[in-house]
Amino acid sequence: MAETYTREINALIQQKRYRQINRVVIWQAGDSPQDDGRFLADCCYNGFAPTDRNVIKSVAKSIMSICVGIALDQGIFKSLEEPVQRFIPEFAEGRDPRHRQITLAHLLTMTSGIYWNGGIHYHCPMITQMRRSGDWISHIADCAVTDAPGARYNYKEWDILLLARLLDRTCGDLYDFMDDHLYKPLGIAGGEEHQWYKSPCGVYCSVAEGDQGPEEQRSSLSAYDLLKIGRLFLQDGVYHDRQIVSASYCRQATAPSRRNPGYGLLWWVGQGWYGCRGFGGQSITVLPGKNTIIITQATPTARGMTYDDVIWTCADLL
Repeated sequence: MAETYTREINALIQQKRYRQINRVVIWQAGDSPQDDGRFLADCCYNGFAPTDRNVIKSVAKSIMSICVGIALDQGIFKSLEEPVQRFIPEFAEGRDPRHRQITLAHLLTMTSGIYWNGGIHYHCPMITQMRRSGDWISHIADCAVTDAPGARYNYKEWDILLLARLLDRTCGDLYDFMDDHLYKPLGIAGGEEHQWYKSPCGVYCSVAEGDQGPEEQRSSLSAYDLLKIGRLFLQDGVYHDRQIVSASYCRQATAPSRRNPGYGLLWWVGQGWYGCRGFGGQSITVLPGKNTIIITQATPTARGMTYDDVIWTCADLL
């Protein structure tokens, strides 16, 4: 059976001339979280070895969401309705009267209301201006709040950078918290070697300078690492008999949010699936009805390929 899956995937990639795809994995769960399941396909391209790491891009957003869930379970946050100004002083200074209305939930659903114009891919003038400011959080706090918090979905980096600062302030250190409470329990190699990029003003940012420089490579993960993250949610927050994040948070994160039915709490949501997406073809797609997870990894290019046809071809083979 595995040969059939591999043959179909190889044929599609060859037909479409997808030269930047590095990994495609299809994994199906066993009867229990303790069961290692089985690989229906495990394809490597461009000289990639099975354990090689690839940039994750915005998959990092979903990972940060898991950290929020763990922090909630530990009582670090009372609820997702906690106001951002409680943890980020710049938002308690009254620079905009609507700052006090922005909550943790708004950051997780991309509905803070702070003005954003994304530009093209990671070449964004607003991000460039922020980097030149020398103080990222203060710069964001000076941006106008053009929508009432919670009123409109707008996918933007501001909310993620604020969330990174918030987690860093409340959890001691965002990366150390993630490494101790998520990566190590999942068996993902972390430590100093793989510590996410931190700006000179102290804000974690997994995409670093928006390219594939050495800073961004530090946050890269293997396809097997991404699979573990998908398995964690497929198995209601349990990995090898350990409850890493609560089942209730996994369900909440992958439920449609009020302002975008295709988005949860930094997780993408669709008909019969949920998952993580990163620029240029990085993806985790969980199909709970089929107990299956599909992983794709690729070298990002300016075209911003998503390779959705590869994902759904894999799904159709099941």
